[in-house]
Amino acid sequence: MTDRFAAFLGLSRWAAAIMALMYHVRYLQFVDYDAAISRGPLTKAFYFLTGLGHESFAVFFVLDGIAAALILFRRRDQSAIPTRLGAFYRLLIPGLILGLGFDITGVEFFNQSGIYTSYPDFSTLTLGYSTLLGNAFMLQPFIVPTFGSNGMLYLLSYLFWCFILLFLFARAAATGKRNGRTLQILLPALVLFLMPAQFLNWAAIWLTGVAVVVLGRMWKWRPPQLLAAGGFIATLVVSRLIGSHTGLLPQPFGTWLVHYKYILVGTGFAMLAWAAYPEQIGTDLKENTGQMASFTFFFHFPIVMLIFACAAALLHQPLMQQPTPLRYAGFALIVCVTVGTTTGIARTFDAVLDRIYIRMILRMKSISLRRLKRE
Repeated sequence: MTDRFAAFLGLSRWAAAIMALMYHVRYLQFVDYDAAISRGPLTKAFYFLTGLGHESFAVFFVLDGIAAALILFRRRDQSAIPTRLGAFYRLLIPGLILGLGFDITGVEFFNQSGIYTSYPDFSTLTLGYSTLLGNAFMLQPFIVPTFGSNGMLYLLSYLFWCFILLFLFARAAATGKRNGRTLQILLPALVLFLMPAQFLNWAAIWLTGVAVVVLGRMWKWRPPQLLAAGGFIATLVVSRLIGSHTGLLPQPFGTWLVHYKYILVGTGFAMLAWAAYPEQIGTDLKENTGQMASFTFFFHFPIVMLIFACAAALLHQPLMQQPTPLRYAGFALIVCVTVGTTTGIARTFDAVLDRIYIRMILRMKSISLRRLKRE
C-alpha cells in the first residue's frame, strides 16, 4: 500500500509539472481562446487542458504540504530543517544558474522579437546581482522580484517559508511551556497581519496537504476513492468555469471568488490524497520524491523563453499564433524538449552532488584512519 501511495505522489507531481509547463507553452505559442478562429471539440479540449496551469500549482502545493508533514512527523528533532533546506537548495542552485545562462543567451543573441524586453509580461526582466542574492535567500517576491524570466520562483519561496513557519509552530508546540503556547498564538497572528494575501492564499492550500498526513495518522476512515476522484474533477471544472469572471457574485465577493478559487481545487485534491493515504506509512516511502519533476515545475520557464526567442529570431515564428495541426505538433515537441532538458540538468547536478558527497565521506574516513594509526 505504501508503494501505491508513493506512486500516487510521484505521478501527481509529474502531472502538475507537465500541466504547468503546457500552460506556459500554450500562453506563448497560441492566441487566447476568445481570439481563436476555430473552436471545434479538439480546440476546446486543448484549451481546457492547457488552461489548468494555476490549478496544477494548487496540486503541487498540496503535494509539498504532504512531503513537509511526513518529514516533520518522522524527524521531530532539528534534522528536519537541514533535510528540507537541502531539498530546496538542490533545486534552487542549478535553477538560478540555468535561468541566468539561458536568459543572458536569449537577451544577447535572440531578442530580435523583443520577447525579453518588449513583451508586456517580461519587459522588466531582472538579472541584477541584488535580485540574484535575494532569490538565493528566498526573499522573492516579498523584498526583491523573481530572478530573470522565471516567474515561478515566487512559488518556491512561498513553499520555503510555509515550511519554516510550520516548523517553528511545531517546535513551539513540542516545548509544552507557556512561552511555547504564546508563540503558537502569536506566530499565526503575525503571519496573518504581515504576509500578503497572495501568500496566505497559497499557504492555505499548502496546509491542506499537511492536513492529509495529520488526518491519515489520526483516523482509519478514508473517503471513498471514486467519490474523492469525482469531487476533485468537479473542482477543476468549477475553477475553469469561474475563470476570471469577477461578476459572478456581487463585489467584493466576485473578486474574492476568482482569487481564492484555487483553495477549492487544493481541497479537492487533498481529499483524493487522503483517500489514497495508507493506514501505515512504511520507512521505505521517500520523503523527497520527485526531484526531477519539481525541477521541471519550477525551472522550465527560462528554457521555454529561449526556445521561443530562438524560433522568432532564426525561423521568424511570431508569438501567439492561431492553433493548427502542425503547430500542435510543435507544441508537443517544445514540451518534450523542455522536459528532457530539465530532467537532464537535474540528473547531472544530482550526480555531481553525489560524487562530491562520496569524496567527502572517503576523505573523512581516510583522515580518521590516519589518526587511528598515529594513536
